[in-house]
Amino acid sequence: MIDSVHVLSVGCDSLSGVTFLTGVIAMSDGFDQFVLRATARKYGPYPYQREIALGGLPVLCTVPTGAGKTAAAVLPWLWRLMENGPTRAVTPHRLVYVLPMRTLVEQTVGEIRTWLANLGLADKVQLHVLMGGVDRDDDAWQVRPADPAIFAGTQDMVLSRALMRGYAEPRTRWPVSFGLLHAGTQWVLDETQLLGPALGTSAQLQGLRDALGSVTKTATMWMSATLDAGDLRTPDHRLPEVDGEAARTVALGAADFDGPLGTRLNALRRFERLRLPDEAKAYGEALAKVLVERHRPGTQTIAFLNTVERATAVFAALERTSPQAELLLVHSRFRPGERARLAARLKEPVPQTGRVVVATQALEAGVDVSSQVLFTETARWSSVVQRAGRLNRAGEWPDGAELLWSPPPKAAAAPYEPQDLDAAERMLTELEGRSLTTLELQAVQVAQSSPVHAMLRRRDLLQLFDTQPDLSGADVDVGPWVRDADESTVMVAWRSMPSGRPAEDDPFAGRAELCPVPVGDIRKLLKTGRRLWAYERVSGGWRSASQGDVVPGTVLLLNAADGGYSATTGWAPARKAPVEPVGGADVDADALRKDRSSYGCPDWISLEQHLADVEREVGDVLGEYESRLAGFPEPLLDAAKAGGRFHDLGKAHPAFQAMLLSGVADGKKAPPSEGVWAKSAQAAPSGDTSQPAEPAKPAASPKPRPVHVRHELVSALMLLHPGCDLLKDESEADLVTYLAAAHHGKVRVSIRSLPDENGRVLGVAEGDRTLALDMPGVAVLPELQLSLGPLRIGADLDGSDGAGCESWTQRVLRLRDRPDLGPFRLAFLEALVRVADWRASRAYEQEQA
Repeated sequence: MIDSVHVLSVGCDSLSGVTFLTGVIAMSDGFDQFVLRATARKYGPYPYQREIALGGLPVLCTVPTGAGKTAAAVLPWLWRLMENGPTRAVTPHRLVYVLPMRTLVEQTVGEIRTWLANLGLADKVQLHVLMGGVDRDDDAWQVRPADPAIFAGTQDMVLSRALMRGYAEPRTRWPVSFGLLHAGTQWVLDETQLLGPALGTSAQLQGLRDALGSVTKTATMWMSATLDAGDLRTPDHRLPEVDGEAARTVALGAADFDGPLGTRLNALRRFERLRLPDEAKAYGEALAKVLVERHRPGTQTIAFLNTVERATAVFAALERTSPQAELLLVHSRFRPGERARLAARLKEPVPQTGRVVVATQALEAGVDVSSQVLFTETARWSSVVQRAGRLNRAGEWPDGAELLWSPPPKAAAAPYEPQDLDAAERMLTELEGRSLTTLELQAVQVAQSSPVHAMLRRRDLLQLFDTQPDLSGADVDVGPWVRDADESTVMVAWRSMPSGRPAEDDPFAGRAELCPVPVGDIRKLLKTGRRLWAYERVSGGWRSASQGDVVPGTVLLLNAADGGYSATTGWAPARKAPVEPVGGADVDADALRKDRSSYGCPDWISLEQHLADVEREVGDVLGEYESRLAGFPEPLLDAAKAGGRFHDLGKAHPAFQAMLLSGVADGKKAPPSEGVWAKSAQAAPSGDTSQPAEPAKPAASPKPRPVHVRHELVSALMLLHPGCDLLKDESEADLVTYLAAAHHGKVRVSIRSLPDENGRVLGVAEGDRTLALDMPGVAVLPELQLSLGPLRIGADLDGSDGAGCESWTQRVLRLRDRPDLGPFRLAFLEALVRVADWRASRAYEQEQA
């Protein structure tokens, strides 16, 4: 309890031992009552959980499976933030819970939701699942960034966002997720033995936050019974334990072995080998037969297979036997709706006839299910131990339960290394006929291969700050830092396509539609001639996908009529029966040539009003952080307000105004007066809201079609113009200009023309003129003639090359690399301006309602 004493002593008014001890007891009793309320008085905290609550979340939590690690992470953090006054200010206001398997996410979120409801905190603490697709759930947490919140998600979905490449997330949202998830966050990584490259990435990210600076306190806790602290030593992250001191670690103490936890830890498992055929088809049929024979009515039997294909085959063999028991197939390749229904069925009481669950690694760790008979194929020893945690989990069978095992069919080691299977087989053979407790099993030492994973470096993180694709249209693949290559997935949605292709206005995929599918499966599917569709980032809409589009995290569409999915068995590429589509997104993904957020307001909103409203909203967001931003440089916060004040200046470009007014001539709702407008009362046009530039034509020819300009680029060029003195007294002029340019996530570090622009850059031409503006509180901003000089690559810092200014990319990189900013703080400020813009826009709709 040394760490607890240190923390508590800070808040004591008296140094007397009596006063101090009374404070400790009072805090301990407060946490005990908190847990009893959270669990509806079903159980109180284990001693090690109480230690975490009193001393704060440690760096390492090394407790075995089945010992309540989820509660040990969430409830102490929640208590310290929401109910224990002395620790509130030093507790990060967000908790991000990272898990290796999708199945774990549903269970974890379900538990947390129940705790919040029981505590009366459901309306005070947001709870979100970080998943792919677009959804109003993303808006809910991003527009209230200062609110207490809990996030749960798999390592690929969470860490890709932490690397500004959010899987299945619209590109324009990447910087917002990055900026907010690295500010005021307590990270928790569970089941670290299954994280692969994500373990080193999480350590590097914590080290880089410490080195480069974050806005408010961030910390990380890693949880596993078998984690070696040396695994967390990376180029930018050091644990004191590695360097000669003791990092704070919480493990089980003697008091934890009393009561229910001791019963769990002493539960017995008997080991028995099955002799199954080597041939794959015969293997599945034989295993199904054994499972039916060994299954006991009224109990649950679980069978772990190493691959989805083999699990599906065994499940099909079980169905052919027509057993009386309920059958479930659990793996990672389901859409969220089916996955949630599976999770709910697993929590239901076992029927009288019993239940047989066929599963992959998706059920291996963290899921609170138990069985009296469990089968596992040989796997890495750590996986065997985790799977054994689903057998006699709570000590329900005092005389022990049966752990059956067998090597997989011949030449079928994947996804594990053959030497790891051999080592596990030798150990399981030694254990034949023996009964071991949880702790005895976890104490068994078996050598395992140590795969070499890609290591995220500082230069990699800095490179990822630029979200512009390279010249070939490809993005940096963060997959090697997130998950092992053979586990990488794309996200597939099924849509009705009567014409054989997506409709022109089909929105981006919603999260309810998305099914994770192995990258290799999709590449094979494309080779067979099956058509898939990828989202077009420039004009929006869907185009035919190619092999180059098949990278981890990509969202692709399939024609529902072509099959490929079953609600019972999940992803099934050979299945020809039509797929039942689920509801699509209600939030449209933006594209370079779309400005849908500028349409659909109840009334026309003038540019002057909108700029003032967004500046005010930035101040409101900052105010909601209360004292958490104390110590953050005031000039940087003032720059965010100024970024809001000037973010939409570029809407004074005549082409943008023409676009907003383009429907008025058709008899649609006209603006009440002349002026420069920020928001139109007309609905957004269907399809693309822009039109590409066309080459110049002879005077006698018809005028070229209107050009869609990225108004935020115009905002930046206006602020950089020598005739604009809006920032003459601003100490952070470059920062204000960047925040204005970045407020849609489309104009950030590097800026390039689109292929068909013919000399323009994102619709802006050299010499374009802007309209004069009457800025609130300042003099009239005159008409300006724009120069593309700042966008030139290689412009001199002093302007001696004739451009008259420093290049845009140089300016942004200098901001990113400033010691008092860095990528995390800069992205946070960027997110604040964007959040304020969203909030102001929504307020117009709410006022009208």
